[in-house]
Amino acid sequence: METVLVCVTVQKECERLILAGRRFAEAEGLPLRVLHVMDEGKQAGFDPAAQEVLNHLYALSRDAHAEMTILRAQDVRQTIADYARKNGAVCVIVGSDKQGEWAMAEDLRELLDDRITVMKA
Repeated sequence: METVLVCVTVQKECERLILAGRRFAEAEGLPLRVLHVMDEGKQAGFDPAAQEVLNHLYALSRDAHAEMTILRAQDVRQTIADYARKNGAVCVIVGSDKQGEWAMAEDLRELLDDRITVMKA
C-alpha cells in the first residue's frame, strides 16, 4: 500500500511537517505515517522536554489519522530510506536542519530511487 511519510525530530516546530504531510496525503487519498529515528550515537535516552515534544507530535499525528513510529538506529538516513521502501512511501517529507540546510533531503534523494519523491517543507 502506498503511503506518505513525514520525518520528524524532537522539535515542536515539526508540527508543520505533519500538517504539510496531512494536506498532501489527503489530496492524494493516501494514508499518512510519521517517523522519528533517534540517533543512537547522539541520544542516550529521553529527557522530560524531549518526551513532552514527542507526546505532542504523537497527539498531532493521531489527530491527522497518522501512525507514528519511533526507531533507534546508528544510521538515521539509511533507516529512514529502508522504512520508506518497506512501508510503500511514495513521498517523504523532511524539514531543514538547524542551519537552514537541506542535507537530509539531499541524502535521502541519493538513497531512494526515483519512484519516491523527497519533499522539503
